[in-house]
Amino acid sequence: MAKSKVVLVSSKLLYSNGRPNSAKLGAMLSRGISLLHDGADARGIWKKFARDTGRLGLKPNCMGGRNMSTAVELTMALVSHLVSAGKDENDVVIWEMSSRKLESAGYELNVGHSGLKCYGTDARDVGYGTKFHSKGKVASLVTKIVESHCDHLINLPILKDHSLAGVAGAMKNYYGVVHNPNKYHDNNCDPYVAEINALPVIKNKNVLTIMDLTRIQYQGGPGYRGEYAVKFGAIMMSVDPVAVDAVGERIISDYRTRNNLPTLADSGRPPKWLKTAEKLGLGVADMNNIDLIEVAID
Repeated sequence: MAKSKVVLVSSKLLYSNGRPNSAKLGAMLSRGISLLHDGADARGIWKKFARDTGRLGLKPNCMGGRNMSTAVELTMALVSHLVSAGKDENDVVIWEMSSRKLESAGYELNVGHSGLKCYGTDARDVGYGTKFHSKGKVASLVTKIVESHCDHLINLPILKDHSLAGVAGAMKNYYGVVHNPNKYHDNNCDPYVAEINALPVIKNKNVLTIMDLTRIQYQGGPGYRGEYAVKFGAIMMSVDPVAVDAVGERIISDYRTRNNLPTLADSGRPPKWLKTAEKLGLGVADMNNIDLIEVAID
């Protein structure tokens, strides 16, 4: 099996006034995208993304409120790179299941016809499509934002422990696409996490995963539990969402061991959907087949 490349960029100087610094995140994004493309010039890569992605949807995870959602600073640093590279901000939408979740995480809504868009599936005239999308045990309506508003997607999850799935990261974030996510939590969310991501409307549109590791939560998720949250001070990038989640599982497991907590398996919630996702050809789950590049910047 060919190795998947994952890039993790960290900075000890990321935080200022309690929030991650936007300019620093911009530098981390450019360093990461360059390393992901074998050291190519970051400006050229952003230009290619701007040119080739059409109407682009950015999917943060806003389930944890301001304290444990994808940082607004990270999302806006990405938008800044894309717009500077020639992307028309009219062709970019930041989206979630609900507009309320976006607002609770600090995002500024815009449901108008001009400028950078930001809204939820519950916004007026949005909603879900009428066609059921099926894969294995999954059969769901899909938000019109993915089905018809966007040509491509960039996944912007945050890394958290999850009470059923074990890990809430890249692939779990796309539960926000379907109208019936509550149906897909049995058996530690296996095979549902994998099968949702295998829906062609998601699989064929997702072009990049950028995981927010500015903060992580290693126990008590998916809701915010401050006693288990740490400032990790990093971001992680890959075109392989399975590999991103595999590395994320290792990070969470390391923190659990360090804090004398039982393993995810011993807690009855192993992320077994990772292997299912690999079997479905969505990416690499075996750490032996993941080329993890870690770099720190000032």
